[in-house]
Amino acid sequence: MDALIAHYHEIGLKGRNRMFFEDALVKNLRRALEGTGYKRVQRNYGRVLIELNPDADTEEVIARSARVFGIAYIGAGVQVPPDLERIKEVSLALLKDEPFTSFAIRARRQNSRLEMKSNLINVEVGSHVQGAIEAPVDLSNPDATVWIELFDDSGVVYRRRVKGPGGLPVGVSGRMLALLSGGIDSPVAAWRLARRGASVDFVHFHGQPFTDPSSVRQAQELAGVLARYQLKAKLHLIPLADAQREIVTHAASSMRVVLYRRTMVRIAAALADEMGYKALITGDSLGQVASQTIENIKTVDDAIPGVEILRPLIGNDKQEIIDLAIEIGTYDISTRAYQDCCVLFEPRSPATRSKVEQAELGESELDIDALVGKALAARETIQINFP
Repeated sequence: MDALIAHYHEIGLKGRNRMFFEDALVKNLRRALEGTGYKRVQRNYGRVLIELNPDADTEEVIARSARVFGIAYIGAGVQVPPDLERIKEVSLALLKDEPFTSFAIRARRQNSRLEMKSNLINVEVGSHVQGAIEAPVDLSNPDATVWIELFDDSGVVYRRRVKGPGGLPVGVSGRMLALLSGGIDSPVAAWRLARRGASVDFVHFHGQPFTDPSSVRQAQELAGVLARYQLKAKLHLIPLADAQREIVTHAASSMRVVLYRRTMVRIAAALADEMGYKALITGDSLGQVASQTIENIKTVDDAIPGVEILRPLIGNDKQEIIDLAIEIGTYDISTRAYQDCCVLFEPRSPATRSKVEQAELGESELDIDALVGKALAARETIQINFP
């Protein structure tokens, strides 16, 4: 194999803005393939052609390309000139690679110098294959398919297709900040928004020195997995222990978790304002835990009026979130034991139907601005790049 053809679906519906999305996709592909030995990435009539050098790590190119948001699927095959005999030769060679019981040829032309119509190419190549291999043609449910894509003075013939993540290229929807715990939900929420074109950075709140560093290590690993999809990210590490200590001292125990979360979103909102993030992302799923009732969500949102909080998992159940975590590669990390700052001084009976007035009463003796400022001043920021 010396060429890949990358297809997209949603980008093709963007009308006059389509070139903007295509440019972003090509840029992200080039960034993803650095160090793999690829030769060139270029647009070609509704698809992207990736040419490989002879010493390229083909499997790594395929794996990285198939993680780039915006890609529907990758076809991995052989680049050919607009010459029917060469196309026949390559098609037969690809079908001889692995046994099959039936086959189909699917040709598609876009501004190709080979003037033969696509259906005639299918017939000519199919007849050539049948002349060499005794196997029936099955256009409805073939065991093997050879795709032939021709454009200008070149083309790609391939049998292997690799599914991509779909969505939109990272960066086309602006910058956002995800609250990243060490658990299952928040990495999946961040992945979903990155798939919609957001460039996502992360903020992780830890309880050190009252907790061990395990949650920070976990957040770093999760951010590293997510960076494989969006290629780079910042991870902001912010201590919450001092604020939690003040909350424990002055507020009713049942309100602690809600007040922790109000403090987190205030800090995250201040960081977003400083760094230019357009929205916050959380992994909330309605009713999943005590802090995620509609009443508690409303009480938390009240802490930062006017700030956009996106909750892409709000209607998902736990199994759906777990399934996606397994698919994107975060589940095994998220299920390791770690010390979460939210369970620090956790009450036995947390409020499940809190009211804003209760939260404001619990915060009445707190210097909120000072707590937010102190936490931001103590933050550590890590740049995570892939590759």
